[in-house]
Amino acid sequence: MEQIQIVVGVLKKNHEVLISLRQKHQTYAGCWEFPGGRVEVGENLTEALVREFKEEVGVTTTNWQALIQIPWFYRHARVLLHVFVSRDFNGEAIGKEGQKIKWVAKEQLCDYKFPEANDNIRLALSLPDSFAISGSFQGKKDGLRLLQNTLETGIKLIQLRAKSLNEQAFIDFAKPAIELAHKYQAKVLLNSPPRLLEQLGQADGLQLSSTAVKNLIKRPISKDKLLSVSTHNKAEITKALELGADIILLSPVKKTSSHPNLEAMGWDKFTEFVADIPVPVYALGGMKMEDKTTAKQSGAQGIAAISSFWKTN
Repeated sequence: MEQIQIVVGVLKKNHEVLISLRQKHQTYAGCWEFPGGRVEVGENLTEALVREFKEEVGVTTTNWQALIQIPWFYRHARVLLHVFVSRDFNGEAIGKEGQKIKWVAKEQLCDYKFPEANDNIRLALSLPDSFAISGSFQGKKDGLRLLQNTLETGIKLIQLRAKSLNEQAFIDFAKPAIELAHKYQAKVLLNSPPRLLEQLGQADGLQLSSTAVKNLIKRPISKDKLLSVSTHNKAEITKALELGADIILLSPVKKTSSHPNLEAMGWDKFTEFVADIPVPVYALGGMKMEDKTTAKQSGAQGIAAISSFWKTN
């Protein structure tokens, strides 16, 4: 079955995004969606978006930036959604094809029914392009100090990782760490066994290694929490998706001293892997701030790192 190329645009205005209601004669009638449509012969992706928005909602758009690619199988079609975001447009949005349109706060998108493939667009919109992983620290007080330093840089997603701590010490550190992060409106994922999430229910989710998920047969946490899984190859990616991972860390993109036995995949291989992943992916392994643009151009949500984000001074 041929894969149909679809462009989808998330148009932003202040803190709201534009959505439209699918009509009675369309598949998924009654569902809301982000405007877009098929890429026509001879068009590049952004040209298709500009045309679709002019035809559907009557605005002229510019400066589209890639958000996520979502490969999806419907009963009737195999599609690849190329999702972009922009704030730049001229004109007043109207339903030019008779459809109802609405500007909605991002936080309220979960109140609207969307086709299933759009769920990961909503997830990607809720996630930042920087995923910080906690580095080394000397005791709880020092860890909280360094965490605050990191949060003050604007980090909104952090993985609490402290392999040197025993289980109780990790819990004692994580409780105030989660509270602190939430004061900065940051999400926290625990790098820990799934059972600790029951004791630390205020956390936003769980980070598991590829080894930790190897023998799992079902998702280890509830759907109201985020599940992030570290992967290094297609087999591990497939396993993570089978378990319902919401986020995938893919590494090592570059050679790292922390995993000297793993060969760096490079950006070409990373791009190839990401094209088949329908959930947000963060590039990991030797990532610096200057890699963020390349990561996004390669289909990633952004980058994940320790040293680039964990502020030790």
